[in-house]
Formats: sequence, structure tokens, C-alpha cells
Amino acid sequence: MSGRRVIMCAALVVAATVVAGATAGSLAISAGGYKQAGKWGKSGSANSQFRGPFGIATDRGGAVYVADTDNNRIQVFSATGGFLRKWGTTGSGSAQFLSAQDVAVDSTGIVWVADYRNNRVQRFSSGGAYQSEIAVSGASGVAVDAAGNLFVQDLNGRVTRYDKASDYAQAASWKAGGRGGDIEVGPDGTVYASDTAGTPSVKIFDSAGKAKGAIRGGLSTPIGMGVDLDCNVWVGQISARRFARFSPKGKLLGTVSTGDVIPEDIAVGPKGDLYALGQSEVVRFAEDKAKPGPANVPGTITVSGGTAKIAYTLSGVACPAEVGASATLTGAGISGKAAGLKLKAGAKNSITMKMSRAASGKATFKIVLKTNGRPTSETKSVTVAAK
Repeated sequence: MSGRRVIMCAALVVAATVVAGATAGSLAISAGGYKQAGKWGKSGSANSQFRGPFGIATDRGGAVYVADTDNNRIQVFSATGGFLRKWGTTGSGSAQFLSAQDVAVDSTGIVWVADYRNNRVQRFSSGGAYQSEIAVSGASGVAVDAAGNLFVQDLNGRVTRYDKASDYAQAASWKAGGRGGDIEVGPDGTVYASDTAGTPSVKIFDSAGKAKGAIRGGLSTPIGMGVDLDCNVWVGQISARRFARFSPKGKLLGTVSTGDVIPEDIAVGPKGDLYALGQSEVVRFAEDKAKPGPANVPGTITVSGGTAKIAYTLSGVACPAEVGASATLTGAGISGKAAGLKLKAGAKNSITMKMSRAASGKATFKIVLKTNGRPTSETKSVTVAAK
């Protein structure tokens, strides 16, 4: 029985009151949900088979890494489930595991594996070549931030940060709870650590260990977690067979059912797909295409001297703090565009648009928000007043 499975048996399951459905994004648009887009795996020890897997992660190219816990190995798949490679055998030597509990991949392809019963975290290349290891008693969860710094949570609920710039020397350590499990770091550097002692919760910290709050409502045995491209937190609800999605501040946003799959862990791909890890399978959920909504701009846009000054409020974006965008204004005798925009989230922004044609009349304002690799457009009918 592996470490996180011990947690699952011991943790109190809390009845969850959840919001039906799930939101796909936090942009100022009418967002869709998620739909199942693929599934692979079954019980066993052959390629693409699993025995009690507990950890899943993706790299920036979309490859999926699974900590195949009871087979003591790592398996790697394409974004759609095609088997790519594997490494690891049972034992205590380099590139061997005794309960490969969790896996994380940084932006350069470095792979970290929580080797629970060997009391260490091992480091590999993306191809599985052993590089080094760090001694950690009861390592149950691993995560990396945008800078490649390593975060490890142990079964006693302690979180330790190891900085890449100092060749992974210990930089900070703090107690996150009575009994640890999974750990994740959001795109903004926020650290989320599950605490399964007593009433399950997810503790929230900054990268130095300063407490920033907790997610407590609507949880059941928070073993596996993931952070999506908008910094929202997904927490597995084993008893309900679904993942609950929370805002960065802990507000329940919705759920995605995993059907007959018991959710052990979850990962988010570089394009927003969700990968739910079950006890012997991986289920991929694709984000539904977002539906355009009305843009947050005034009803009348004034053009003076061939330039339009447009006020635009970027609302509902929790992460990142700044969003890239481009915008156009088109109509009869009206044509203008603005590219390379940097808009601040949750604030009023001023867009300067150069016009090649600027007659007065009806037009369509369109803005494309390039949020975390998922361009999403918003449109609004406006009136142009040319001077």
C-alpha cells in the first residue's frame, strides 16, 4: 500500500455541496465546459497499463507523464494517449523506485519523481536519464514553479522548497498540515498543499510559506490536485467521482464528473485540456470552445486624427495579471487595428488603435485575448464618431 493510499484510507470524507456544471475559463466571456475526449489504460504491467498510479503531469509540449506507483515506473504518453516511453524498475538504486508517488515536469523538461518508500525525490531528463536525487523522508507530492524551483510535500505535512538557481539547495520549509499529500504551484507562484488530517482542506501559501488562506468547503479526501491556466484549483472528490474547481481564493466554481473513474490526480495540459488519473486509466477532457460575448467597451468610439482611444475593461481574469491581446474595428468605411496589446486584468485599459479608414457609422469591435495559449475572442457592435 503506497503512501497516498494510506492517506485516502485514513482521511475523513466530507459530504460536498457543489455547483452543477463547470466553467471553462475566467475570461469576460460566456465560457463552456469540458467534454470527455479520450481515455486509455487498464490494469496490468504492460505498456499503457497501470497498477495503482497516483501522480500525473504534463510538459510544455503536451506529453503526459504518469507515476505508475505500484509498477514502480514512469510512463510517458502523447497528448492523446499514444505510448512514448517508460523508465524505472523496483529497487533502491538510481532510476529505481519503491512507490513512485508523484511526478512533476519543469519548463525545460526536467522530471522530478517522489520516490516515497526510498525517502527521496529523483531527478531525470525528459527521456528518463537519471541525474540526481534529494533525500526527503516520506515524499508524497512534488511540484515545480515557472522558474523551475522544486516543492516537495511529505506525509507529515511539511513543504520544502529547493531553488534551481542554487542547484536545488533547500531554501524554505514550513508545516502545511497534519498529514500531507499532493502539492501544486500555480502559474502565479501560489502554492497549494493538501492536508488530509481531520477535515480535509487545501492550504494556500506564497512561495516562501506565508499562509494565504485555505479551501475547506465542498471537499472529500483531497488527494490529487491540479492548477489550470487561469490559476483555478482542481481538487479530486473521490467519493463523488468528480473534480471540483475552485477560484484562487477558494470559491467553488463547478465540477467535472469522471464517470466510473475514481479520481486519484489531475493535470492540465498546455492548451487547457484536463487529464484525470484513475486507478488504472487516464481520461482526457477537452475544453469546450468558448462562446464570444459582448466586449467591455463603450457604445460609442470617437476617432480623432486617424486614431481611436478605446476604453476596455478586462474583467474576470484571475491569472495572469497581464494578458496579451489584439483588436480590430471594422465597418462601412471603417478599418483599424491594434496589435501587441498588454492588458491588465481586473482593470480599465486604454487601447490606442490606428485607423486606415474612419467614416462615422456602425462598426464591430473585436478583441482577441491571448490567455495562456488559448486565444479567445469577444465582439461588440459600436458606433464610430469620426472627427
